[in-house]
Amino acid sequence: MRKKEHDLVLISESLKAMAHPDRISILTLLGQKKEIKFSVSQICDQLKLNQPEVSRHLSILKNKGILMFERVGSHIYYSLNKNNLVFNCIEKLLHKK
Repeated sequence: MRKKEHDLVLISESLKAMAHPDRISILTLLGQKKEIKFSVSQICDQLKLNQPEVSRHLSILKNKGILMFERVGSHIYYSLNKNNLVFNCIEKLLHKK
């Protein structure tokens, strides 16, 4: 598979992973505060979702490379992975004139 085809498959898989209202809400929350990382409990509080639901959504997004995480003690903090191909693609589309 050529690189361009491979990239299109990765973008497609990322978009599928994001295609859930709660995941879009999580991404929107994480995107609002660019330099701030959120713990699972902070995401639950902000979005009024339960912890098992949020953890499942975060796992899906993390496994597709959409999110980055950092473990600090017993807490895991999540942020957007700005190097993900889908974000680069969306940025290019939004800024195209």
